Amino acid sequence: MQEDPQAKSLAPIEDHPRSDMEFGGIKPKAFQRDEKSSKCLVYILVIMVIQGSILLVFASYFLRARTPGFEIGSVEVRNLKYGNSSAPSFNFTLVTQVTVENTNFGDFRFDNSTGSVWCGSEVVGLMKIPKGRAQARATSNMSYGLLELKSYVKLSGKVNIMNIMKRRRNPEMNCFMKLNLTGNTIQGLKCD
Repeated sequence: MQEDPQAKSLAPIEDHPRSDMEFGGIKPKAFQRDEKSSKCLVYILVIMVIQGSILLVFASYFLRARTPGFEIGSVEVRNLKYGNSSAPSFNFTLVTQVTVENTNFGDFRFDNSTGSVWCGSEVVGLMKIPKGRAQARATSNMSYGLLELKSYVKLSGKVNIMNIMKRRRNPEMNCFMKLNLTGNTIQGLKCD
């Protein structure tokens, strides 16, 4: 057999693979390096997304400002005077202890506030609540010797969460009570 003078010898397959030949698992070194660096980039992005979602869950739970609750702890009646004549009248002083329940992860600072005491549809008294701070976390019927009263208080202040967020909150409280005129005591105190 004669050799063709125009034929050229082929280079070994290991050095220069043909373009129409499948690699069969053999990949060039440059292609392997690009694949490793792209995997690293994907891992970094996945870690950043996971950390961001954890931070978002943390912030939505711990940094949420809730409205604090408060209630009247005790009520004391002082200087009770009343008249049961043709024009009923009364005069007395209520001494109350107000407690603020703060469920936030920051303190609640409230300003000077006032509340009102109602008898029927008339305001019969006012109460003053001095500014402070809470740490983290019908008709009158005097003939039976009972005077039905209700009170309303609204505090206004700010919740300070880890010195990052400050949110204004205004908790409110309505209380209903009966003043026993003969015993100088409060009965049936209910607050909401």
